[in-house]
Amino acid sequence: MKITLKHINRYSWSGVKRYKNCVDSLGSYFTRSGRLYTGLTREDEERLGKELGLDLRSGSEFWNTFRVRVTGEDVILNTDDPMDEMKYLFLRGHKRVKNSLEEMKPTANYVLVNKEDVAQKTNEFARIKRKAYKELDKMSMDEMRKALRIFGQNPNSVSDDIVEARLNEYVENSPGKFIDKWVNNKNRNTEFLVKEAISNNVIRRNKNIYKYGSDVIGHNMQEVVDFLDNPENQEVKTTILNEIETKK
Repeated sequence: MKITLKHINRYSWSGVKRYKNCVDSLGSYFTRSGRLYTGLTREDEERLGKELGLDLRSGSEFWNTFRVRVTGEDVILNTDDPMDEMKYLFLRGHKRVKNSLEEMKPTANYVLVNKEDVAQKTNEFARIKRKAYKELDKMSMDEMRKALRIFGQNPNSVSDDIVEARLNEYVENSPGKFIDKWVNNKNRNTEFLVKEAISNNVIRRNKNIYKYGSDVIGHNMQEVVDFLDNPENQEVKTTILNEIETKK
C-alpha cells in the first residue's frame, strides 16, 4: 500500500510550501502521560524490530535520533517495505499529522493520503450523487417545494425555475443529505407541515420548545412529528393544516 505525506497548505505570507534546501523533521515527543510517542504497539515493536534489526521499544536509543525528514516535496511511503511501514505507523498518530483532510487536528501541518481510500470515497460520493439526481428527476414541482422547505429555504415566493435550480444546487453539493432528509425520510410530509406551520406562525418555536397555542407539543422536530402523527392528535393536525391554508 502506497501512502503519501503531504503538506496541508502553503504559507500564506510566502506562497510556497518550504524554501529551497529547508527541511522539517517529525520526531518523537513525550505525551501528557509522560510516555515517549512512537506510534507502535508492542506487537509492532517486536515484529518490525526483528525485520529491521532494531530496538524499537519506547525509550530505546533509536527514538532519540529517529526523524521523518520532510522537504518541499511529498513523502511517499510503501508499507510493503518494513522501514516505510514503521514510518507510516509513526506518522499515523503523530500530533502534527492528520489521517484525512476531514480530520480536525489544529496542531497538524501534514496529512496522510491513501490514493485507494481517496478513490473509494470519490466513487462512493459519485454513486450517491447519481442516485440523488435520479430521485430528483422523479419529483413533481410540489414535492420540490416541500423538499426545499425541509432544507430550510422558503419556496413560496419564488418561481418554479428557481425552486428547481436551488434543489439542483443542494443535490450537487450535498447528495447524501438529500438522500437522508428527503428520499429516505419517512416523516418528510409531517416535517414539511411543521416547517410550514412555523413559517406561518401557526406553530411557534422558541429555541427547543415548540408550541401550538399555549400547549407545548415537543422539544425537537422528532417529538413534534410524533405528536402530530399520533392517531389521538389528528384533529389538532387537521386544525393546523386549515390554519396554514387560511393564512396563505
